[in-house]
Amino acid sequence: MQTVETIKGSDVREQIAQNSDLLALPDAVIQILETVSNDEVSFETLSEIISRDPALTGRLLKIANSSFYGLSHRVHSIHQAVMVMGVTAVKCLALSAALFNPSRLPSDFEIDLNALYGNFVAIATTCRKLAVACNFRAPEDAFTCGLLLDIGLLYFLDHYAGQYRTVIRNARQSHTLAEAEKSVFGITHQEAGQLIAQKWGLPEHIISAIANHHIYGQQKPRMLDDIARLAVVLNRDTILDEQQRLEEKITKIGFVARRLNISDQQLVDISSTIMKDTIAFAGAIGIDIEDYQTILARANKEIFNTYLSLQKLFQERQELTNRLLNEEHERGILEAKQIATSTLSHYINNAAMEVSGHSQIIRLALKGKNNDEIVAMLPRELDVLDNAIQKITAVMEEISELNLLDEVQFFEKSKILNIDEKIKERIVKLSQPPRQDEYLKN
Repeated sequence: MQTVETIKGSDVREQIAQNSDLLALPDAVIQILETVSNDEVSFETLSEIISRDPALTGRLLKIANSSFYGLSHRVHSIHQAVMVMGVTAVKCLALSAALFNPSRLPSDFEIDLNALYGNFVAIATTCRKLAVACNFRAPEDAFTCGLLLDIGLLYFLDHYAGQYRTVIRNARQSHTLAEAEKSVFGITHQEAGQLIAQKWGLPEHIISAIANHHIYGQQKPRMLDDIARLAVVLNRDTILDEQQRLEEKITKIGFVARRLNISDQQLVDISSTIMKDTIAFAGAIGIDIEDYQTILARANKEIFNTYLSLQKLFQERQELTNRLLNEEHERGILEAKQIATSTLSHYINNAAMEVSGHSQIIRLALKGKNNDEIVAMLPRELDVLDNAIQKITAVMEEISELNLLDEVQFFEKSKILNIDEKIKERIVKLSQPPRQDEYLKN
C-alpha cells in the first residue's frame, strides 16, 4: 500500500466540532439549519429564508413539481413546496442541493464525480422505493437520508483531497474502504458523517442511518438503518470502481431484505426503475450525472462481470462437491475396511484357538493313550483342524479382496457388514472335494 501522512482521528473530530463552515454552505442553507432546529419553526419563516436565495428557491420548486412527488396540481410558491415536502425533507434537500456542486471538488480527482453524484441520487431513489415497499412511515425522510448518507465522504474529499487519493488507491488494493480511511484519518467517512449530521441538527433516525449504513451486525437495527444498508448494497460501489464479491453481495441483500420483509419480486421491480428515476431527479435538482449511454454501457459490463462471477462460483462449487464426494468415498472405504478387519480378526483368533486347543489334545493323547485309542480319535481331531484351516484360508481370501475396494467407485456398506455370510460361503466351497479335472490340472 502507498503511504501518506496520517491524520489523527481526534484532530478530524475537533475540526468538525469547531469549524462553522464545514462544507462551505450558502448562507440560506445555514439559516435553514439554524431555524429548523427550533421545534416551533413555522412554514412561513422557513419559506421566507429559502426565498432569499433564488437558486435554492428554483431548485426546491423544481423538485416539488417533479414526478418524484407526483402531485396532481402545480406548486407555484415556496410556502406550498414546504408544506408538500415537509420540514425535514426541505432541510435535507437544501443541504443536498448545496453539496452537489462539482466545482467544489478537484477536477483531476480519481473518482468520476458525475458517477459519484449519480450514485448518491440512485441510493436516495432506492431508499424511497424500499421505504414504500416495507411501509416505512416517511418515504421522503428515507429519500433525503439517502442523499446525505455520504456527507462524511464529501467532507474528506473537500478538506483532505490529497490524502483521500491515497485512501482510494489503498482501498482498491485491499477491497476495504473503511480500513483504508481509518489508516489515514483514524475514523471512517460514516463516523465523520455522523458528527457532521449531529452538528447540523439532523433528526436522530437520519443520523443513525448515516452512521450505520455499512454495518450489518446490529442486534436491533432501526428500520431506516436497514433501508439505507439495502439501498447501498443494491447499487454500484463508485469509490472502489468494482462490484462487490457476488456471494457477499447476495448474502447482504438477502439478510437485510428478510428483516424488512421485502420479497425478491419487489427487489426486482425496484431495481428495474432506479436508473430512470435517478436521471429524472438529477435533472430536477440540476446536477450532472452520467448519461443514458454511459449508464447502460456500465450496466452491460456489470451484467457480463456478474455472469463471469457466477460461472466461476458454479465451477468452485462443482470442484468443492467433487472433493467432498471423494473424501466421503474415502471415509466410507476406510470405515468398511475397519469393520471387515475387526470381523476377520475375530475369525482368525477363533480358528487359531481351535488349532492350538486340539493340538494340545493330540499331544496329551500321545502321552497317555495307546495306539488304538489315538488312531480312533485322529479323524475327529483332523476334521476340527481342517475346519480351522478352512476358516483361516477363507479369511485370507476375504482380506485380499478388501484391497480391491480402493478401486470401487460405489459400494454398499451392507455387503461389508454381512461378512459372516461371505465367510460361510467360502468355507462351504473350500470343504467340497475337488473335481477330477482339477486333479488332472495339478
